[in-house]
Amino acid sequence: MIIEDEYITQKSIEKNLIVLGHNVKGRAMDYDKAISILNEENIDFAIIDINIKGQKKGTDIGTYITNHKKIPFVYLTSYSDTKTIRSAIETEPYGYLVKPFQQHDLLTAIEIALINFNKEIGKSELPQIQIKIGDKSIKLNLDAILFVESDKNYVNIHTNKEIYKYRNTLHEFQENLPSNFVQTHKSFIVNFNCITSVSKNLIEINEFKIPISKSFKENIDIYLTNTKK
Repeated sequence: MIIEDEYITQKSIEKNLIVLGHNVKGRAMDYDKAISILNEENIDFAIIDINIKGQKKGTDIGTYITNHKKIPFVYLTSYSDTKTIRSAIETEPYGYLVKPFQQHDLLTAIEIALINFNKEIGKSELPQIQIKIGDKSIKLNLDAILFVESDKNYVNIHTNKEIYKYRNTLHEFQENLPSNFVQTHKSFIVNFNCITSVSKNLIEINEFKIPISKSFKENIDIYLTNTKK
């Protein structure tokens, strides 16, 4: 969702987002329209200009999202003074972009915001992680993940129903996961809540056999010891 009261800037952001593979589901220039869209559409991410039309500012929208929607958002503004930044930080955004910006700045802000959001979700009681697959943003239940497999610059997230190919490294992805996800090999992380059996060299999850390497065997022993306590 884009909340920006300058039409040309709004269209420029939308064009860049589409090029980057995102789907724009809502556009607003003031507080009331923004809140209406947030309540009517399934919005996964918001880009909010701090200074918008009307008495209420973009930070008021940020406050509403923080209190009611729990989705990542970044602020967009022409001002980078200390007062503006402090006002924005109080609403707990996941990023901050200063105009003018380039397409790679927008991409970086979104990626960092999603990483920070996923870390927060991983530490909360909500067992979900948000990932971007193609042009779709998906909220995936952590309990549904059987194991994660490294695939060069991607990870393959295996669930009972589907395999999701997500652009991320195995190390970075693990930072978003709770303690029941344990690395067993340089290329694998398993959900210990889903394992069928553990042997010296293999972990079985349903029909899948995941290797255990010597360098990561200690991780498994520590986890099994702690869960027995």
